Amino acid sequence: MYIGSVRFFKHLILSVVALLIIVPTTCCVYFAFQYNSVKAQLNELIASAEEQNGTDLQDEEHRESPFTSVYASEEIPSEPVYAFPYQLMYPDLYVENDFQYINVTENTVYLTFDDGPTTLTPQVLDILRDNDVRATFFVVYKSGDDAAALYRRIVDEGHTLAVHSASHDYRIIYQSVDAFLDDFSLLSNMLEEVTGVKPEIFRFPGGSINSYNRMIYQELIAEMLRRGYTYYDWNVSSGSSTNTATRDSIYSNVMRGISNKQKAIVLMHDAGTSATVAALPGIISSLKASGYNFDVLTKEIMPTNFDYSN
Repeated sequence: MYIGSVRFFKHLILSVVALLIIVPTTCCVYFAFQYNSVKAQLNELIASAEEQNGTDLQDEEHRESPFTSVYASEEIPSEPVYAFPYQLMYPDLYVENDFQYINVTENTVYLTFDDGPTTLTPQVLDILRDNDVRATFFVVYKSGDDAAALYRRIVDEGHTLAVHSASHDYRIIYQSVDAFLDDFSLLSNMLEEVTGVKPEIFRFPGGSINSYNRMIYQELIAEMLRRGYTYYDWNVSSGSSTNTATRDSIYSNVMRGISNKQKAIVLMHDAGTSATVAALPGIISSLKASGYNFDVLTKEIMPTNFDYSN
């Protein structure tokens, strides 16, 4: 009997070995052909572009890598070559930024409020005004005269008006870089139109690293830095977004989190529970008594960011 015999297994082994040789070889030949084809098409496109622009696009001095560091001191080419379509989106969505930071006074606290404006925002602004404290508001998109008045009041009273999200819908904005830019541009343009001030800093909804953007967060960060924007996470959380938050819990979280920090960026919310409003006066009073100063975030302040190196 042939099947099951020594000769059968010998032939089977030889066939498997032959396949292991033939299949990779065939694939290599195929991909080599495809590579040469793509290379030829690319050369044709470059030649065509050179004829139209009168420049040598293969000259490295005229090229810009899409990953060129925003910290590089090299002069940016007047006609950069972009690798991703989204880099061509919203040509006005840029901020001039040299990413040079000022020295911060020790024991400085940056109070930040996310997700407003809401009916709580006027109360927060009143408390800040009465205590001569400036803060940073990472806002969402709200239409209507009341919201517009609050955006303007934030600016007029010396606070920083910053971008958070138009929709604040994680499932939408973190679908892609394109989707994030759509959302960001909508809010940024509205704020500039309403207040006359173009926001220069922002905070990612959920922070720069979260379960919704884990596949694209590095690409998102790179693109926003390329456009000159600075993003801020936080190193102290008040816990004010939870349903169980109380005046005492928010106060304790902030005071415990700030302890022994030379620079504290505090996450709070002027949306949701009114416990934030109840806790704020005590927080400000206690921090002032402990020798802390308050300031606003600007692009000149070194950001506190989550570690995304892992």
